[in-house]
Amino acid sequence: MTLQRQSGAISLLMTAIVMMLLTAAALAFFYFMRYGELPFHDALTRWSKSGNAISSGIKEAANLRNPAGQTITADSEVRRCIIKGKVVFSNTDCLDTNATTRTIKLMDNKGFEPPKVPASSAESQANGMPDLREQLINKQTR
Repeated sequence: MTLQRQSGAISLLMTAIVMMLLTAAALAFFYFMRYGELPFHDALTRWSKSGNAISSGIKEAANLRNPAGQTITADSEVRRCIIKGKVVFSNTDCLDTNATTRTIKLMDNKGFEPPKVPASSAESQANGMPDLREQLINKQTR
């Protein structure tokens, strides 16, 4: 018995690819019918705007110099204000003439700390603290 290959017919793989393309076109058509526009152009516009904003922000940050040469610590004064519709935290850009300027108090913290491990019984006995078992025995004998 010999196997014969079918010739001239569409393969199963080709059928799957054609059906995926047809489904994607139908979904795009239904989306267009519902919202009146395709999202690809809007997404491309949004991504290009955010890319330009990020690149200009990086360029500005690279050229940024602290005019006073001071570092911000918890003791220094930091102000919060709104400049051109954006919230800014700065000690130089937020001036007293801006009506939205507020002084912010900074607090130093250590972040997340692991829980304290209780002292082992050998360490507590070395420190002069009796073991819990010894405390219970002393309590019962009194």
